[in-house]
Amino acid sequence: MHYDETEYYTVGPGHPLYDPDYDRGGKVLLETGTDEIDFSIYQAPNLTGFEPSIEGNEGYAFVGTHFNIIVDGFSNRPTTYPDILLVFDQIQPESCTPTILVNGMEICGNTYPVGDLVVSTPTGNGKHYSDVIPVDITWSGCYGVHIWAFSDEDHNGIHDGGECFTSFSHDAMIDTEEVSWGEVKSRIKNH
Repeated sequence: MHYDETEYYTVGPGHPLYDPDYDRGGKVLLETGTDEIDFSIYQAPNLTGFEPSIEGNEGYAFVGTHFNIIVDGFSNRPTTYPDILLVFDQIQPESCTPTILVNGMEICGNTYPVGDLVVSTPTGNGKHYSDVIPVDITWSGCYGVHIWAFSDEDHNGIHDGGECFTSFSHDAMIDTEEVSWGEVKSRIKNH
């Protein structure tokens, strides 16, 4: 799992806040400021370790312009994450305006309201709950777009809480021009 270093940090064995029950890959993830374990993160299935996010390379990368994003939620008890907003930003190139379709409908602007994420389905052990909202994405007209989601609990449209999901998608269709195999080899050799 990639984490934002402004929101979380990790500790290892020997650190006073290290708890072996929450060790994933030799590290325990703690919240910055509170030094507490964010239990909702630890409910994610198949969580094996933590790495800090690298600016410009966060989350999952998709090649292509049509795919499904799964907005997922975990909790210790049934809960609702209200007003999930899907945001499309960091368009490449910057001067480009993509056409974005969510669930077959073209959106205006860079935000799409997904709705509430109700987390009420018990997991296999019966102690936690997990649910998802699948979202079908199709976009065109630019090279790349960053996609992320958050729960807009105060309904102001501003991201002022933890991020739910982030990804980057880029179009696999790249303009090419005809060249001979000899030209290709000489370009590679010269780099």
